Amino acid sequence: MTEHAKRLASELRRIVGKELMGLDKVAVMFSGGVDSSVLAVLARKRCDVMLYTLGTEDSHDLLWAADCASLMDLPLTKIICGKEDIMDSMSDVVLKHGMAKPKWMSTFVSFDLVLRHVSEDQVLCGQGADEAFGGYRKYLGSPDPRRQMEHDISGLLGEEMPEYMGMARNYGKSLLAPYLEPSVLGLARAMPQESFIGPQGNKLVLREAAKLIGVPRKMAERPKKAMQYGSGVSAAMKRIIRASGTDMDGFIESNMKLGK
Repeated sequence: MTEHAKRLASELRRIVGKELMGLDKVAVMFSGGVDSSVLAVLARKRCDVMLYTLGTEDSHDLLWAADCASLMDLPLTKIICGKEDIMDSMSDVVLKHGMAKPKWMSTFVSFDLVLRHVSEDQVLCGQGADEAFGGYRKYLGSPDPRRQMEHDISGLLGEEMPEYMGMARNYGKSLLAPYLEPSVLGLARAMPQESFIGPQGNKLVLREAAKLIGVPRKMAERPKKAMQYGSGVSAAMKRIIRASGTDMDGFIESNMKLGK
């Protein structure tokens, strides 16, 4: 796997270097997972970096990200969100950003809560790493992980990312997603399945590439929940929806009616 990891590390260096060329500063949506840690380490070699981490009070992501930021000696902005912040964002995601798909709601709210606090114009995000490198638990039990991964990449590129990009533009930001660059996806597609998932865990080749790039070992190897889960936002949203006496479809529908 080492040769695959070397090629991946080299291509990620090239892509991030190209995207940050001429920039003085960049924001990184940072959860402390291997995806965003790779981007943070690569970005710091090109310009000033500010890490942004979202979470409810004492959430897993806030605590872990603070340790990681200290380990990398990078500045961190903690975005601590309460019930009112999340409720406000849920409405904005529907009314201002036009999102109407319940399955994406927690991810979109998490993005919105971060983007409204970012001061930099360019924002690096780790979208696509899980789909391209086998990060989701569902792939471990799938009869055909590669087919499922390719299906998810297609959906992300065709449906989700245009929405994320639009949300960023609404805040005057540009969203940069190196893991979704065609050359990175091409490398992933050319790798054998055992490069991604196996008895040792998931995203194996990306974790190895991360160590080659300079991500501290304990950060590269640590399993990580998706931002909306590790931040506590998804759980908080479920409590809000239950208390409202409806479900996510009903919440979205009622907000869309209010916007008319």
